[in-house]
Amino acid sequence: MNVIPTTGLFWGILCLYVFLVLGAGLFFARNNKSTEDFFFGGRRFSWWLIGMSMLATGVGSHSFAKYAAKGFEYGFSSTMTYMNDWFFMPLLLFGWIPIIYYMKVNSIPEYFERRFNSTVRNLSTFTMLLYLIGYIGIGLLALANLLQPILGWEIQSIIIIVAIISGTYVSLGGQTAIIFTDFLQGVILLFAGLLIFGLGISYLGGFDLFWDSLSLTNKLPLADFNSPPDFNFVGIFWQDGVVGSVGFAFMNQAVIMRFLASRSVAHARRATMMNVLVFLPIGTLAVSNSGWIGRAIANAFPDVIAESTNPNGIFTIVGSLVANSEPIFAFLVASVVAALMSSLDSQINASAAVAVNDVYTPLAKNPSEKTKLRISMFTSAFVTFIGIQAAFIFSQYGTIYEAHGAFHAIVTPPMVTVIFFGIFWQRFSSRAAIMTFVLGSIFIILGEMYPYELITPFAHGTEYIADRPYSYIKALYNMVACSSIAIVVTFLSKKPIDYSKIKGLTLWTIRDGQEYFKGSKVNSNKGSEIRFSASLIEIDEKLEGKTVRLPEKYSNQLKGETGDIIYISDTRWYLGGLKSTHAILGKVSDSDKILISKEVHEHAQFDFNRKIFIELEG
Repeated sequence: MNVIPTTGLFWGILCLYVFLVLGAGLFFARNNKSTEDFFFGGRRFSWWLIGMSMLATGVGSHSFAKYAAKGFEYGFSSTMTYMNDWFFMPLLLFGWIPIIYYMKVNSIPEYFERRFNSTVRNLSTFTMLLYLIGYIGIGLLALANLLQPILGWEIQSIIIIVAIISGTYVSLGGQTAIIFTDFLQGVILLFAGLLIFGLGISYLGGFDLFWDSLSLTNKLPLADFNSPPDFNFVGIFWQDGVVGSVGFAFMNQAVIMRFLASRSVAHARRATMMNVLVFLPIGTLAVSNSGWIGRAIANAFPDVIAESTNPNGIFTIVGSLVANSEPIFAFLVASVVAALMSSLDSQINASAAVAVNDVYTPLAKNPSEKTKLRISMFTSAFVTFIGIQAAFIFSQYGTIYEAHGAFHAIVTPPMVTVIFFGIFWQRFSSRAAIMTFVLGSIFIILGEMYPYELITPFAHGTEYIADRPYSYIKALYNMVACSSIAIVVTFLSKKPIDYSKIKGLTLWTIRDGQEYFKGSKVNSNKGSEIRFSASLIEIDEKLEGKTVRLPEKYSNQLKGETGDIIYISDTRWYLGGLKSTHAILGKVSDSDKILISKEVHEHAQFDFNRKIFIELEG
């Protein structure tokens, strides 16, 4: 293959970026005092920081590879795969987010044990690890395809190298490193994605020439209803819009951990709305437009970009053409590395969280936090190694988009079905959940073995191709099979549900979850926040746990009661909650000082020359 020429300057800029990311991992490692810090960043971050880091997780290297590829092949209709998140937002905002946050759920499998039983937890643990490791494999494969036009190496060699870098960084830094570096990487990848669009328009000679170089089919916002077989509206809707998008938001442990890293349910909701309504539409343009530019160049100048060009690497090829200097090209490539890091770090960290919380901890006998933290770091490295093997398997598919689609369609449906019925149908039973996993998997395997016989009735007229049967519509068949099993077994179950055991775990019992979160009745008589100089803080060695005691005047202003949860933070908004923590309001202090426990100070690390605020959380 032809290799894009580069010099030492290019590699210097790229290596500098990688070392900065690794440095961030080392810097933020000092914040990891427990597994809650390593996995959830202390549950203290502001919505804008969470929202941008969620964007960086969703818009990963696989996004630049697969959506740019579809943009190159089919034009503007590539965006339809990225704009399907709006219709399930109310269910996410007012159902799933408050349930997992208030019930202090650390992982999806843990939710399943509390909602159903340990058998369902074990089944979901296996599925979740399969899902996350598959995502790691897709990310590694995507970056390898994007870098191959520059390096000219074998795909397998590139996969191994980037996996080592990513695994090292995440194993050191944990969730706090992920959130802050993902924020920076989110800004970088959006800017780079939009920059390549501007450079591409300039390369073509203006927007009018770009527009005129696209065919009418390239300009359509949606693909044809059921053709061609490798990219059609109905297949993409079921595979990407329903199974893929719903699975990503509801069962992806990496996204769940973002919600749980927020300082409150309100901040998690704001982050989600900002991400879906603002960041993702911009992200869609950023990840797809290099494909559109590539298509316009191929149509206008077929001697520059041939029709036979591998679409998986079109971002890199277009970037090398339109960048008018090597530093700019290096920056564009670095942004793809940023996208990889932003996706891989979250998936690796999430895999370790599931392995430690749902496999190691239940088997171990009261392991210490230090031991669990060490196991977490080791597991991060181990799942990265397994992700390399997954990437090798996915490389057998024709395109990254099809590999990702097939992966979603097979792995996601049982888990998504059990989550949805568990949240929204109180009668949904443990037996039905088990059968959904077991029988649902059997039907999925049968669909893979006999696609023409079983999937054709669901195919909406899409063409059957023997070597790649129903690339996307199989997601609909799998969802129907799993949902049917869930409904039938639930209605046949005779054992009554003990509703007292699922309080707070369904949409209809969210209020119970708020009381569970606090540990007592929620204080609805919220006063105004209080602000003061940190010099008024005094560390009281006698206070146990994360306790704060306020003078009477501050207590009256806050209208807090003993036992209420408060949020105490540095007032600098741009820190995003880095110097903050939740605490428990103790008895009114006789002192003029704000008394805090040693544990509160260790988590928040206040600067005593700054301003601090306290707000009542419940």
